[in-house]
Amino acid sequence: MDGIRFVVDNRDMIITALLALIALLKLTAWGRAQATALDTVVGAIESLGSKTVKSAVSQAQGALSSAAQDAIVDAVAKADPKKVSPTAIAKIVREALRL
Repeated sequence: MDGIRFVVDNRDMIITALLALIALLKLTAWGRAQATALDTVVGAIESLGSKTVKSAVSQAQGALSSAAQDAIVDAVAKADPKKVSPTAIAKIVREALRL
């Protein structure tokens, strides 16, 4: 009985929390899709060795946000075997400090 009363009394809060959870899941899926697309493009550029594209990205990178710059660095590190990709812990700490 108390459970039903809690749900009825806090219906708006529960709906808001569920909608926020759905939005978070959708944004996470969108972010993963964007990361996969970036990894694919960077992999193609690295395999072709296109110096023109690499120099254009390097020049434009300075105008990007720090999160976008980190995403490019991570994608290049995944595609280029000579570069080391940051560990998952390093990425989590970097994001926590960015907030």
